[in-house]
Amino acid sequence: MFTIPQAFRVVRRNTVEGISVSSQLQNLSGSILWVVYGFAAETYLVVLANVMTICGFGVVVLKQIQLGAVTFRKAFVVEACVIALAVSALVISQDILGVLAVVVGGTGIVPQVVRAARTSHLVGVSVVTFAMVATMSVSWGIYGLMIDDWFVALPNVG
Repeated sequence: MFTIPQAFRVVRRNTVEGISVSSQLQNLSGSILWVVYGFAAETYLVVLANVMTICGFGVVVLKQIQLGAVTFRKAFVVEACVIALAVSALVISQDILGVLAVVVGGTGIVPQVVRAARTSHLVGVSVVTFAMVATMSVSWGIYGLMIDDWFVALPNVG
């Protein structure tokens, strides 16, 4: 849900200026990992939330492809590799998949923060999205504690 303002902004303004490609691809990757983890852990709220997140990040990545910020091939290869990694990790251990989801998803904002710190050209960046991220993190932290799932809780508390 928090990705919708960003997706709307890039479509409405027809710009991805200031939006980190690596951050978008990493966040999309993290959400893919969380969807697979959610199915494995039978935590379907995690699945639903991350499918919606994939839709928002997907719109932004498609716009980045359309505007030449990233190639279709690169985006496709990255996300296909993440799907293969998610399935492989799950075959080995649900806990390994959980750790991957925490690490990849939990650090996805870092490239965007670095980009924002280095430039004043942030026309495409939605402030509303980042305000919603803070609220969402608190909510997911509480939810993770309520269902006693530390993989869901840890990236969002502390």
